[in-house]
Amino acid sequence: MKSHGAGFGTRVASVFAILALLFLALGVRVSFLVEEMHDEVRRAVEEHREEAFSRDMLHEMRMLDARRIALGDAVRDERQRPVLLAFVAEAERCLDELSRGPLGADPSDREHIEQERRLYDALRHGFSELRIAIGSGGELEELVATNLRHAQVLNEEMRREAAEISSALREEGRRVRTAVLATTALALIGLGVVLRMVWKRVVRPVEILRDGVQRVAGGDLSHRVEIASKDEIGALARDFNRMADELHGMRSDLEARVEAKTQEFVRAARLAGLGTMAAGIAHEINNPLASIASCAEGMERRLAKGAVDETTQREYLQIIAREAYRAHEITSRLLDFARNGSPARIHFDAPDLMRELGVLLEHKLRAKMLTLEVDCPTELPQLVGNPAEIKQVLLNLLHNAMDASPERGVVRVRWAATAEEFTIDVADQGPGVSREQRERIFDPFFTTKEPGKGTGLGLAIVHRIVSDHGGRIELVDAGNGALFRVHLPLPTP
Repeated sequence: MKSHGAGFGTRVASVFAILALLFLALGVRVSFLVEEMHDEVRRAVEEHREEAFSRDMLHEMRMLDARRIALGDAVRDERQRPVLLAFVAEAERCLDELSRGPLGADPSDREHIEQERRLYDALRHGFSELRIAIGSGGELEELVATNLRHAQVLNEEMRREAAEISSALREEGRRVRTAVLATTALALIGLGVVLRMVWKRVVRPVEILRDGVQRVAGGDLSHRVEIASKDEIGALARDFNRMADELHGMRSDLEARVEAKTQEFVRAARLAGLGTMAAGIAHEINNPLASIASCAEGMERRLAKGAVDETTQREYLQIIAREAYRAHEITSRLLDFARNGSPARIHFDAPDLMRELGVLLEHKLRAKMLTLEVDCPTELPQLVGNPAEIKQVLLNLLHNAMDASPERGVVRVRWAATAEEFTIDVADQGPGVSREQRERIFDPFFTTKEPGKGTGLGLAIVHRIVSDHGGRIELVDAGNGALFRVHLPLPTP
């Protein structure tokens, strides 16, 4: 994959290279400063050591002068000479320590070293003369004063040098601290620049790409990501947009194909439905028409022979009327099944509806010696729907239950309500419905009754009415007989 301009990896590598060179330069500078500071520390240690020994030597000379003054003329006494010689010996020891110098090279400057050597020589010569004068009982005042003056000069020089080196050490410490702080600040700035670049060039574009992927995966194929960079991520964004364009085109083409196939399927299904309905209508109406035609032909033959009596005519006419009414019932049920109107919905009570049904079914129940058991609590909430249609649902279910039940059997109706829906159970004591019949029980023109005793539209009409009311109907496995359960939604407050 080609990209215009420098890639992101190259830019990041360049930034890190610059930061590395910067840190290297600062590290070298800090190392030199640390080396210089190390030299200053060694010099400071040496100057403080010299200052301490020069102070001790000055102290010994002052003690010698004070002892000399205190003894006065007794200095010539040989018993007092060891005391004075002890002060001189301690002063010489301090001078020897100063003369020995530091371990390794002396960090002090050359002028300071030369001045120290001159003072060391003068003090060494003065201490030698003092030892001789004390041993011979000679005059000590001038010699002590001279050596005391030399010791004071040396101590002042040492103190000055110690103060100067301490000041230089503090300055060197400030320089090192400034360099370290500058290095840290530059490192933080460099890291901030890199992090900002990584966020701008990597994190943010990746977030945009992720959002784009989620939106495209959710079905929004019109979404496109806007990343204008010319690096690898920009190329990836362009590839993503190209892929989304292709997917959008493929989906549009697929939707067009699906729509065309759907229209073809709908037309085929409509034709198949019309064929099924036409076959059902032909099958159902052919039976009463055949009976009517047969009776008409029989009467015609009898009339031709002159052998038609009044009883035979009445019988044939009753059959013709009955079969004509049967054909009328079939067409009426077809109209009910095909009706797609939305009748007005009102509130009504289930107990009132069941009382009306009891009156309508009383004659048929008595004829078959059946018992209708109704469990319909009066505290049930009101239904919302078309009472006539709900009555038709229950009439169809109850007629089927009474047709399936044996004489002296029981047909049960049970109403119940939950927090979400009504349930209406209609159970009979008939032979039940086989597993193969269950799959087609709600299909138009399918019936389990004997030929001529059912149109196969009753349960199809029930299914349509219940669905129009937002409910559902199911055939429950009750173990004995058939149990149809109707679910109707509770009215919304």
